[in-house]
Amino acid sequence: VIWKLVQCSRSKREKASRVHEVIVFNELGEICAAAHMRNNGIGSQKPHMSPCCNAHCSLRNVAKIAEQIDRAVYSIDLAIFTFSSLSLADALKRALQRGVIIRIISDGEMVYCTGSQITMLAQLGVPVRVPITTNLMHNKFCIIDGVERVEEIRLLRKPKWMRPCYSIVISGSLNWTAQGLGGNWENCIITADEKLTATFQAEFQRMWRAFGKTEASRIQPK
Repeated sequence: VIWKLVQCSRSKREKASRVHEVIVFNELGEICAAAHMRNNGIGSQKPHMSPCCNAHCSLRNVAKIAEQIDRAVYSIDLAIFTFSSLSLADALKRALQRGVIIRIISDGEMVYCTGSQITMLAQLGVPVRVPITTNLMHNKFCIIDGVERVEEIRLLRKPKWMRPCYSIVISGSLNWTAQGLGGNWENCIITADEKLTATFQAEFQRMWRAFGKTEASRIQPK
């Protein structure tokens, strides 16, 4: 009985500490950019940084997204219209090195655009699917360790034990590009809400099945 009470208490504390945050990108986010360039080196896109006094700092906001990617244990499912951020691409590469399974859904016109990090990730073995349509795949969301997806991986790999993890969804108006992360007015919600993560995971699963015959590797670059 005592052990069950301890576990219940730990579970409540863990849930209370899970992320529920709105990140806003606006015109105030770049006023500290020059200082970061001096401190980190010109052209640096480090995902982690020292504390910044600018509450709207774009670099810190990007680091918050990278931090969630770095917490992925089993899976990352990303539906993104356009993706050129080197910092977030590096975070996904670190996830691959940890054995995290990544899948990407993108727009057929944007996969092969100049600077696309999706092409690079596909070359590393990340499966990418796109719709064949004149409509845009304009979603921008990322599910980390979605319950349904983690269960699929458990059945596939049949591990002796499962490492603890919980679901995160990152969603908003934000494309993962230099313009989106440092030039536009954008919003991004990061939450561990179970209902929201399950809803986004279900939609990703539905799209993944619907686009099953449109693996990007089979599509010739334009």
